[in-house]
Amino acid sequence: MKRFFVCLFATVIFCGSLQCKAQNDSIPFLFRGHLYVHATINDTVDCNVLFDTGAADMFGVDSVWLSHSQWIPENYAYAMAGGGAGATKVKIVVDPTKIHIGNVEEHYGIVPIFKLRDVVDCHIDAIWGIKYIADYPFEINFEHNYLKQYKVGKPDTEGYMCLPIKYENNRILFQAETNIGGKSIKGWYLMDTGSGGTVDFTTQTTKQHRLEDIPGKRYITDVTQFGLGDKEQEYFVDMLSNWIVIGNDTIFGKPISYIPEGAGAFSEAPYLGVVGNSMWSKYNIIIDAKNEMLYFSRSKEDTPLVPTYDYSFRNRTDIGSGWIVSALIRDCDAVGAGMALGDTIVTVNERPVTDYSWEEEYNIDEQAKHILEIIGADGQKKQITLEAKLRW
Repeated sequence: MKRFFVCLFATVIFCGSLQCKAQNDSIPFLFRGHLYVHATINDTVDCNVLFDTGAADMFGVDSVWLSHSQWIPENYAYAMAGGGAGATKVKIVVDPTKIHIGNVEEHYGIVPIFKLRDVVDCHIDAIWGIKYIADYPFEINFEHNYLKQYKVGKPDTEGYMCLPIKYENNRILFQAETNIGGKSIKGWYLMDTGSGGTVDFTTQTTKQHRLEDIPGKRYITDVTQFGLGDKEQEYFVDMLSNWIVIGNDTIFGKPISYIPEGAGAFSEAPYLGVVGNSMWSKYNIIIDAKNEMLYFSRSKEDTPLVPTYDYSFRNRTDIGSGWIVSALIRDCDAVGAGMALGDTIVTVNERPVTDYSWEEEYNIDEQAKHILEIIGADGQKKQITLEAKLRW
């Protein structure tokens, strides 16, 4: 289960090369559950950046990447940072910093240092939220994998559906409806490309709408470091929705999640839940925050649910020997076979994980069987064999 459930929604309060089909004035991205773009810091240091609409006006770097990079800042301070797992104190760079991303140049006086790879994996060096999204229309094109900010001219919205939004406190809120077991949950949702999920409901929504009382099949998953913040372990519950409606478009039969004991962005919030890239990747999107409108057009058809695994991992070969087990469904085959959170997977089907390309790693669930060589937290080796199953 290489599921991208994490939420990198981040706010900071100061206290002390990729190739794809894209237009010349646009920014190409690689889609691996999240959107990755290439960036250059101060004209000399290259890094792999995750684009996150929840991180508007911010550029932050990973602590492990920074310690091994050629960028050596001179001045530091501290800040409080909030995300999907609460809040935590972080170190920040306070040197003037120039960032080039595609044809965009941006300047920052504050660059927070996060433990980003603890939340995603070693493929992320930094996180970026486009500046001036409130001033200029911004396009996310999943059909041809590019981003574009329209500082000159206007985007072509012919054939797009139109949906009113609210842009408040760097958040993009839109109205949608999710139906689970005959119960409709309608209202404001948060658009977040820092989340890889479908719909993740907050704790407040879980309680107010009594989601735990809705009849139907459900799975409980324990996960380490669900998002940025100081809550290191969380659990969420998966159910199958009847449908999800955004504007005039309806998507049927997709899993959703709710977080009974969430922190940070998933506790009390001015939105029902977070809508992530499992939904947005079906569309081409134009955000007109200044006029509070969202334009979107289907670029991909719905696909049937496929067999998957009941565990997930993060690639941490930057600091260790393999993929770290980061999520497990309770009472599942993996747990029954002896897998535990924090285990290190060193081979899959007799092949070292260090030999897998990023694309092969991303598509690992397509293999019908996983024969895993694992090193436990106690240093003991074990072998586990699992088969992909259709959960719903």
